[in-house]
Amino acid sequence: MTSFDDSLLSGTGSGPPSDSTPEEIRVLLVDDEVDLVELGRAVLEQEEEKMRVLTETSPAGALERLREETVDCVVSDYDMPSRNGLELLEEVREEHPNLPFILYTGKGSEEIAADAVAAGVTDYLQKRVGNDQYKVLANRINNAVAQYRAEQGLTETTRWYSTILQHSSDYVMIVDGNGLVKYVTAPIERVMGYRPTEIIGTGSFEFTHPDDKLGAAETLSKIIADPTTEETVEFRAKHNDGSWRWLEVRGQNLLDDPIINGIMVNVRDITERKERERAIERQTDRLEELTSFLTHDLRNQVNVLDGRLELASEEIPNGSLAECSQVVDRISQMVENFGELAEKGHMPTETAPVSLSGLARETWNSVMPGSATLEVDETLTVTVDVERFRSVLENLFRNARYHGGESVSVEIGRLESDAGEPNGFYVEDDGPGIEEDLHESVFHSGFTTTEDGQGMGLAIVKQVAEAHGWTVAVTDGVDGTARFEFRTGTNNNSIEVDPPASESGDAR
Repeated sequence: MTSFDDSLLSGTGSGPPSDSTPEEIRVLLVDDEVDLVELGRAVLEQEEEKMRVLTETSPAGALERLREETVDCVVSDYDMPSRNGLELLEEVREEHPNLPFILYTGKGSEEIAADAVAAGVTDYLQKRVGNDQYKVLANRINNAVAQYRAEQGLTETTRWYSTILQHSSDYVMIVDGNGLVKYVTAPIERVMGYRPTEIIGTGSFEFTHPDDKLGAAETLSKIIADPTTEETVEFRAKHNDGSWRWLEVRGQNLLDDPIINGIMVNVRDITERKERERAIERQTDRLEELTSFLTHDLRNQVNVLDGRLELASEEIPNGSLAECSQVVDRISQMVENFGELAEKGHMPTETAPVSLSGLARETWNSVMPGSATLEVDETLTVTVDVERFRSVLENLFRNARYHGGESVSVEIGRLESDAGEPNGFYVEDDGPGIEEDLHESVFHSGFTTTEDGQGMGLAIVKQVAEAHGWTVAVTDGVDGTARFEFRTGTNNNSIEVDPPASESGDAR
């Protein structure tokens, strides 16, 4: 399932704000005494190499500098002609409400200190004689900036994660050890129709379908019992509109985590996926019923008809029923082909890497005459359901023999991408080829260019190829011969070069 984990950070966008602290600290030192402000700048920068001190001799100049440049901390004198340090603080706070502001004054009265604290000054320091006072000031600046940056980073990170969760189709819950919901993210309202306040404090399974509660509870018990495991369960939950939604839920025990202190539950609505699965199951059931009818009931009727024709031909020896017998044989073969198409055209369940050359020669020996020849690339491995893939080779070989004769030659070779990577293989014979306007039609069920053809063989080839995630197309080979090209889809590595030393299906 998709949950709030590292997969959210794998895209091309920016991730959460970094918690790394820049080396440089930019300080704005404000004092109407030019000599003092220059001395302060020189000593502070000497005391702290990472500190860069900007200076202004008036509050107005300081405000203008803050509009033009980024500053990490303001250090201001109190007693200045145009306005005092606390008045400057008030104006600074209007545009920079959290910027560290240290009042550094020669007037050390309790009244000024109380006013400074009430006004929200970050720190208060009285001027002393000697340069040692700047060591104390530098330390106060460092502490104020470190705390400010930590708070800024936490605020930005919190905002980043909140935005991600707010716009995610999933929602997250925190459940305590007794199964009560402690916290739930806002997207639950979009997914399930409930506001977070309606869910917090309820039991984990209050809205779970009665038939699914036992399985969900057992999963939660496993998570509580073993903090090292993550468990996933699917169940139905009641939407606020009264409908039932299928949810995929993954839980992780973080009861010992001092921040989470609970079971973290990632939830995803999978109702549409479940509906598609049910639709496929219904379609598969109908197909199996039809297949059963054709391959069992219809075959029985064809066998009865064939037997009756055989008896009748003994009574009517002039051969007038021969044409009827040929029709019956053709229907029987069509039934067999349809059964093969239904059986082998669906998604393979078990696949394994096999040598293409070994499997091709094994299949070739079972279906082709001794006068036909096969040339195949020895370096190719295909990851396939062996029996289903064998039917691809059988039908291509029979097709080559049917159109190219008993002395036909077949070649199987490697296809490569534009980057030179193996991404497929081809099967080419030296028969008469296929007209270009029929390249798409040849894969349609029932399509044939001959009177006695069944039109199923190449349909089976296409179905099995697509079930393995491949594409198949007809192209013109050398001298206009027939060439079938099989290519892998995106992220499909089922065709590789240099097969392993031991493979199933390798005929030696």
